[in-house]
Formats: sequence, C-alpha cells, structure tokens
Amino acid sequence: MQNLIPTVGTAGDITNTDQLLGAWAHGWTISRGTDAPIPLADFGYRIQVGLPGHLERYVLQGHVLSAIQKLAQELDTPDTWLKVCAPHSSVAGILPPRWKVKPLEYLMSKSIAPTAVTMPEAYHINLIEDGDAVTARACSSEGHHAATGRMAIYKQYAVFDQIVTEPAHRRRGLAFAIMQSLANHACSKAASTGILVATDEGRALYTAMGWTLASEMTAAVLVE
Repeated sequence: MQNLIPTVGTAGDITNTDQLLGAWAHGWTISRGTDAPIPLADFGYRIQVGLPGHLERYVLQGHVLSAIQKLAQELDTPDTWLKVCAPHSSVAGILPPRWKVKPLEYLMSKSIAPTAVTMPEAYHINLIEDGDAVTARACSSEGHHAATGRMAIYKQYAVFDQIVTEPAHRRRGLAFAIMQSLANHACSKAASTGILVATDEGRALYTAMGWTLASEMTAAVLVE
C-alpha cells in the first residue's frame, strides 16, 4: 500500500510551516475581503470565495495527505480549489482524475523591519488603508498606473498579496519599492514576519529580496 504520509522534516519545521500557512490563509481572506477561514479538524482551512471559477478553496497542511485524499474524493463542486503545502510529487498521485493540478507555487517568509524605500526615478507610491489591509499603488510622473500590491495584517504577520507590475514598467525596481513600502507600513502596525505565496517567476524576485522558502505548494482545481 502506498505510504500517504511523506517525510517532510522535523516536528519543529512542520509546526512553523503550519503556523505560516494558517497566518497566510487568514491574511489572504482579509486582503480579498472574504469571510474568515473555517478550520478543518487540525489539517487546514476552508474559505468561501464566491467568485466565478473560484467558488471556494481549501488551504491544507501537506503532512496529512491521507485526510486530503479523502477530502478530494468527497468534494464534487466544480471550481473548488485545493492549496496543499506539499510538492506535486506528493499530491498529484492521490487526487481523483477530475482534479487539474496547476503550476507549482511557493510559500515564503521573511523577517521584516523598517527600511528606506528605494524609489525609482519619476515614480511615486501611495498607500490606501482599508481596515487591516492596505494597497500600495505606484504611478509614473505622467500619472500612468505602474504597479500595485496588497498587504494584510494578521497578528504579528504581514501577508503580501497581488504584487503586480504593468508590463511597460517592469525591470525598474517597482516591485521592490512596493514591497518595501508595504513592509514599512506593516512594521508600523507591529508586524514582524512577512508571508506570501509566489509563482515560479515571482520566487526568483522574492529570493533576491531575502525571502526564504517555507514549503512548495500544490494548487489544483476541480473541473467539470
């Protein structure tokens, strides 16, 4: 019989990753304006998203794959998503055929502290607060939208979300400036640890900024 519980590091590693994952799930809901995550028997969270193509998502710890396999077999509503804190090699083989596995993502973290913002010439950034979330918007001197990013505070964590630079304004350091601005705001709210989930392309950028990998993440969506 296949062993569904992989070796993923020490108990301390698992506990820390689970804490980061839980904080990310809560921060994501604050950033996106959904209801708070609903705990799932100590192995993750269910989030009601309610968007076309993304009705709900399950954010799941990767060291309980037997429970995840059972959950994936029971779910039957298309446009339901799984975000599992484990690599493709651990998750893809336990999902029923209706689940479509997406490109690998990366749960990352970083200790944050106030720092001077390195602002590219001819750009400025405005911060817009919305409760426990804030949006950073970068515009050019001509008033053109150039980049944006969101950040939500959950306890001592700052969860970074939707960091996007418009194609015409890339490779000028705007993403770095957005992240610095959001981190400074987070520090003013007593946050000390940043968390995000990166794409493969974004991982290289965040690694260069000093972020470290906590876990690979497998995303999958239930299709018709």
